[in-house]
Amino acid sequence: MKSNPELGTFIRKSAVSKAFLYFSYVILVLFTAISLFIYFKAIKPVNEGTMNFSGNVSILYYCIVFIMALGLIIFTTALYLSKGSVFYLYQNAIVIANKGSKETLYFKDIEDVYLFTSGKRIFDINNIAVRKNSTAPWHPISARYSDIYKVIAFIRSAHRSVNVPLLLRKLEEGESATFTYVDFKDLAMKQFMAINTNSYLNIKTKTILLFQDKLVLDSQVIYFKEIHHFSITDLTNQIQLVNNNDETVFKKSYNSVFSTDTFTALLNELINKNKFKD
Repeated sequence: MKSNPELGTFIRKSAVSKAFLYFSYVILVLFTAISLFIYFKAIKPVNEGTMNFSGNVSILYYCIVFIMALGLIIFTTALYLSKGSVFYLYQNAIVIANKGSKETLYFKDIEDVYLFTSGKRIFDINNIAVRKNSTAPWHPISARYSDIYKVIAFIRSAHRSVNVPLLLRKLEEGESATFTYVDFKDLAMKQFMAINTNSYLNIKTKTILLFQDKLVLDSQVIYFKEIHHFSITDLTNQIQLVNNNDETVFKKSYNSVFSTDTFTALLNELINKNKFKD
């Protein structure tokens, strides 16, 4: 893929890692060799009477069937896991290729960037999913993809740099910006209960409305001029807003908010703007 005037500079390609598939090839060849060895060095000599075998020769056939079945199961599993969309990352967009078709998602049109952790890791973000809006399908890039950490870092940075100025302009014109979040307890349950990527994406969401001078969460309204402290704690990984009475009026897990890098950058801009406003 080459750079494009609309898409911008080509950054990298990311596809499902083929390491397990290559390993399965080796296993299948090895198991086939073992099966052939059993047949030509044991079964055939016994049948020809050139080798004594006290047991039932059928057990050797069962061994071959078991070995080859196991090899084929490993190969089939690896083949299934090796399939998936291919992502081409550009400066301005993501091009998704899947089964001969291509879809282009411009960062300015991506509303939700969802960060989550799978596997045995607890705090390490190793999955990312993007979508245009709450009714559009997710496009997940899981931990099975090549250069996953570089992919995650680039998408987060590109989405923030493109959308923060766009949304600030929108807010200045009197409109609102909508952000989606998931309750932390639901995220925690996914960490221990989800069985695949689709399980992580099957979530119930709520919304946060940002205005130029306030944040609206459910029935709660938080005015930025009343906030004297905004932080993202390293230890608990939480976004916190503390008002002038030292009360924590907003607390959310960093990863529970979709497009959280864009969200926190906007919060920082809006709180500082209102704090020093005459």
